[in-house]
Parts: sequence; C-alpha cells; structure tokens
Amino acid sequence: MLWQQFQNNMAAFQQFDPNVYDFFKDYEPKRFVVDIVDGFPNILDIEENEYLYNYPAYLIARGQVDSYKDEPKSAGAAFEMNDDNEAGFIHSDTLNQILKVLVNRVEKNGDQVRKLSKLVNSLMVFGVGCGYHIELLSIEHDIKNLYVIEPELDVFYASLFITNWAQVLEKVERCDLKIHFSLGAEQESFFEEVRRQSDLYGHYNIAKTYGFIHYHAEKISALTTEFKQRYAEFIQGWGFFDDAMMATSHMLTSIKQGVPMVKKRSLNENPLSDYPVLVIGNGPSLDGLVEFIKAHQDKAIIVSCGTALSALYQYGIIPDIHCEQERTYPIAKQIEYYCPPEVLDNLILWGPSTLHPDVYAKFPLKVMGLKGAEPTAPLIMESSVSELFEVQPFINPTVANTASSMALAFGFNNIYLLGVDLGHKKGGSHHSAKSMYYTQDGDDLEMYDSNAVSDLELEGNFGGVFHTDSFFGGSRRTLEYLIAGYPEQNFYNLSDGALIKGAVPTPSDTVTFNAGVIENKKEQLCSIMANCSHAGEEPLFEELANDLDYDGYEAFCLALIDAIDNLERNSEAYLELLKQHFLMLIDDKVCLRNHHYQTLKGTVLHVQAMLARILFEAVDEQDALDDFALAAMYYKQFLKDSISYYKENALKPHYYDTKWLAPLEESAKPK
Repeated sequence: MLWQQFQNNMAAFQQFDPNVYDFFKDYEPKRFVVDIVDGFPNILDIEENEYLYNYPAYLIARGQVDSYKDEPKSAGAAFEMNDDNEAGFIHSDTLNQILKVLVNRVEKNGDQVRKLSKLVNSLMVFGVGCGYHIELLSIEHDIKNLYVIEPELDVFYASLFITNWAQVLEKVERCDLKIHFSLGAEQESFFEEVRRQSDLYGHYNIAKTYGFIHYHAEKISALTTEFKQRYAEFIQGWGFFDDAMMATSHMLTSIKQGVPMVKKRSLNENPLSDYPVLVIGNGPSLDGLVEFIKAHQDKAIIVSCGTALSALYQYGIIPDIHCEQERTYPIAKQIEYYCPPEVLDNLILWGPSTLHPDVYAKFPLKVMGLKGAEPTAPLIMESSVSELFEVQPFINPTVANTASSMALAFGFNNIYLLGVDLGHKKGGSHHSAKSMYYTQDGDDLEMYDSNAVSDLELEGNFGGVFHTDSFFGGSRRTLEYLIAGYPEQNFYNLSDGALIKGAVPTPSDTVTFNAGVIENKKEQLCSIMANCSHAGEEPLFEELANDLDYDGYEAFCLALIDAIDNLERNSEAYLELLKQHFLMLIDDKVCLRNHHYQTLKGTVLHVQAMLARILFEAVDEQDALDDFALAAMYYKQFLKDSISYYKENALKPHYYDTKWLAPLEESAKPK
C-alpha cells in the first residue's frame, strides 16, 4: 500500500513538478525513515531512535487542523497612518482612508478571531511529517497559494509513501491554485525563495499570510524565527506614487540643469582605482575612528555620508566627496546645518538620480547614479543613450549604500566602511556625538528615537550584539548583495557596528595604506568625475519628457478602474481583482510603458496589502465584503486623481516644509 502511494505520488510529481520527481526518484534516506507502529504509518529518527509521532499521525493532524481552523495564526502587513501628511502626498491620503476602514474593523472584531474561511489567500505550512494535515487543509479549503516548507529532505521523502500528494496536486491544477515547495530549506535560502515567489505572484499574497506549524524541531524553529524577524522586508522598498513622481521630476530637472550621470563601470577609466575609499557613516563608532581618518586623509578618498558631514566638520575633517540619498526637499535645508556653504563649495557631491535638484544645486561639481526600481531607470534605459549607463539596484536605502554603489560605479576597488554601524549597542549613542543630532554641549536633540530601534538583534562586526530595525537591517542586507556582486573588489569594515557579510572585519590599528600620498587629489578627482560621467542636458531632457506618455498613463489607469467597476460582490471576485491588477501591472501589452508600472507599483502594492487584510480579517464575511467595497472606492478615486497629478507634476520638483528640522532650527538660534 505504501509503495503504491509512492508510485502514484511520483507519477503526479513527474507531471506537475519534474524537479521534485528527478530529485527523489532514486533518493536514499539517511536519518528519517517510514515505519509502521501499531498499524499506522510513522517516521522514525534512526539517529535518536525516536518517532516523530507518539500517537497515530492522522488523528494528531485532524486535531491540529480542527484547532487551527478555530484560531488561525497569521502575519499581516501593517502601515502607520500619516495623519499630518506634511508633504501632501495623495498616496498618504488614500492609504489613510483605507487604514481607517481596517481600524474600524479591528475595533468591531474586539477579541474575536475569524475562523479559517473556505477561501484562503496564502498559507505557509512548516513541517510535512506524514502530511495528513496538508491533505486535510487542501481538501477542505481553497488555498490560492500553499507554501510547503520541510527542512528535512528525508521527512519529505517519507511523506511520498504516506501523503496523497497526487490528490493535492490534482486539486491545485483543477482549481488554478499555486503550491510552492521549499525542501531542505536553510534559513537564508528559504526566505529568499519566498521573496522570489511573492515577486512572481504578487506581494498581496504575502501581505496576509496564514502560518501552520505541524511539528517542532530546531530547523523549523530557525525558519519560523527567520520569517518573523524579516517579514517586514516583504513590505519595504515598495515606494509609492508621489515618491515615484518625485523620482521622475527630480531626475529630469537635474538633467536639464546639467547634472551628469555616472557611466557604466566598464566604460570608466580611473587612475586612482586602487587607492582606498573611506565611506564614512554617522554611527557612534565614528568617534573612535577620527584619529585614523586624520592620519590617512592624504592617502585615501574620504566620502561623507549624509549627516556624517556634520560630525566630520566638527572634528576638523573636510571630506573629498559628500553623498546624499533622500529625494525629499528638506534634505536641501538640512545640509545647511552640516557646515558653512563655503565648505560645500569645495566638495564633490554623489547622489542617486532621485535626489532633489536643489541638493545638487548646492555643489559646483556633482554626479548622480541611475537608481533602480524607479520610473527613471526604464526612461533612461529605453532612451538613445542607454548604452552609456547601467542601473544601480543596491543604491539605497541608506547613504552608505549610495556611497558604496557609486564608488564601485566609478571604478574604485578598495572600499573601507567607517561609522557604518547600522545599529547601536543597548543603551548606547545612536549617532556620532559630534553630529547634528546633538548640541555642541552634547545634549540629544531627540530627532531620532533610538528606543524604537531595538526589535532586531544583529551580530557585531567585532563581536557583541547590536540593536537595529528593519530599515537599517535592510541596509545591511543590501550592502551584502552589493558586495557579493563585486567579488573582485575589496570591502573592509572598520566600524564597531553590525557585521556585514563580505566586508572583512578590520580593526583600524591593523590598517596600512601602502600606495602613498595622493598628489593633486582634488584635481584628479574632478577629472575622474568628468571623464566617467555624461551630461545630456536639454536634448536628453526633451527626449525623456516626450517619453512620459501622459495619454498612455491615463489609458492604463482607466483600465484598472474599469476592472473595479465590473466587480461581482463576493470574496472570490474581490481576491481575483487583486490578482488581475497585479497581472495588468506586469503585462507589457496592458501597461505599455515600464515607467508607468514603476510609477503606480508602490501605491498599488500598499493598497492591495490592506485590501487583502480587509478581506480576510473581519469576523463576519459580510462585513469583509462591505469594507472591501468601501476601500476599493478609495482606491478607484486614487487612480482617477493620479491621472491629473501625473500630467501636472511629472516635470515639477516637489517642495514642502517639515517640522522634523525644528530642533535644529531652534538650537541654531543665538542664545
């Protein structure tokens, strides 16, 4: 009987997923094997001489599933309301309205939890075991995306003799469902695989995800911990409509004003390529590296990252290059508090293509890098000068990411990270004591809430534990991706902060630079910046402005609106709308311009994430349908409003004032 089940399952996998079939057709287990105990299938750990189940596996699974249905556990995307909305973003107005629908629903639910509905958007099952729970869940529910995670290959192999996988796979095919296998998964590969799946099938699927843990083991605990700690990464970096509009208007304005863009690395010649580049962040460990910087300033290229310039200036260090990353206008005002304007006049500025043109205007010599995942990237890469440039995918989220990416683009080979802490020790300072976050007397201006940055723990570069949040944790991981993409270049981490894989932990007292003093450093750097960049100015601006295609954007938004207008009023149709809009976004026959996709993508993802939660979290299904219809109305209004906003603001830089700078302004007043 077990052998017949195995043959049936393998035949099904041969048709449905040949990779699984090929891997397991001649597989030989080493630790976990199928055994029969009191007439029931079980799985024996031959190393520990222990059975996975101490009771018939089917009865355990039945009890687990019944209990889970009553109180299902889930993870959901969460966004904060932007009630102030200082910048006047229409994205924030829309999301605020939808979030209020969700908040009202949470209040109405009270302590009640919705039982697992017949229709399930996304379910992650940790642990296969004998697999009866997977059979029960898939038969009794329509699971649009079923993730099957089993770190022990032996255990999954055992399930091929027990679980009716053929029946599960038949329903998946018949009902147009999706099943994703993560077998033999390690922590890192598991999370990245789930991320890839969400990219392929829509982030709204992961924005409301149910989780079912079948059995407890060290490897499964590691996977669930990894998922919980990194879940926020699924909903980071999406951007939003107004953000995308700033990217477009800022880059086009900067091009028109003559700001050049760094060319692809392969086109650049850099006579200083092997000299060290010190990328200096504003972490608390910067204070202990000041003397090292001073001692080596004439032998290295010094790059200040954002507010680190304020600390370096206080220490009497003037960098060669300054770097900024944020696209919003207040950065142009913030820079005024770093140092006197005559200091800025002697610096080279690096920034992404999204940086506000008023920031570039403060520096006589500046170069921008083509930031990825923005509408500006396809605009450039589909233009007449595309062969000159390459997209920089790892240029954000922090200024350290930007500086490192730009240094590589210019052809520098040896990058040293100083004060790039990306976290802080418990109870310790959150930035350099000399930076703009503190008064000259050392008082904290409370512009940065260090208490909030404590939900994640990271291994230290020189040992110890550092506390961070998902934003700086994401910066660390993006740096690791960048470093991995340049195996022939060298990265060294001198910071007493978070460990960054690929950057060699290097105490400053062990560093020696053998290349000697850089002669005429300013002149050489200016020459490199000029030779390694291209300024398109008016002709390129006109070409890109013509490619904005206002009519095409309007037609696409109207197609999305039409899909909302033709909705049937039921859960299946509402979930199908999310899928339909996702497919329309990525279909180049519907969304004719890639930069239109990048413009709308961020807000659509935010809205879809909240719509998924609204659909599945109301205790009463009718409430869910009513709330979804209301939220969809706000979504539809956003799409309408975005049409006129796109036409009116695609070439207009965005300006607004912020209260965030108030402590700086107050501290700068004469006493």
